[in-house]
Amino acid sequence: MTVLLLRLAGPLQSWGSAARFTRRGTENAPTKSGVLGLLAAAEGRSRNEDLSDLTALRFGVRIDQPGSRMRDFHTAHHADSGKSMPLSERFYLADAVFVAGVEGDAELIRRLYEAVLAPRFLPYLGRRS
Repeated sequence: MTVLLLRLAGPLQSWGSAARFTRRGTENAPTKSGVLGLLAAAEGRSRNEDLSDLTALRFGVRIDQPGSRMRDFHTAHHADSGKSMPLSERFYLADAVFVAGVEGDAELIRRLYEAVLAPRFLPYLGRRS
């Protein structure tokens, strides 16, 4: 087995495991689904593509700097109709630093490494801020 380590550092990160209604929280560390989403985007996979090869990867996180929780009062408008969407609260981690690792087949890990170096879609640290 081979391991890919990712240093996840940025001004705002949001690793939500549940997003219900108008309150969007964040976990204290990156979630497996969030990191796999980042890797799938880097590879250029579409949202309806099979991710079973990624979900089979082993996952772990080290917290180097926990950051501080920040609340954002969020407003939005529907892109097509221009109608106002419900107001929401979104939570982020400010100035957090993590190291996330995925372990799996050497060929898959090499492909993911190359995708991270030249991503097809812009990667986000969890939910886009």
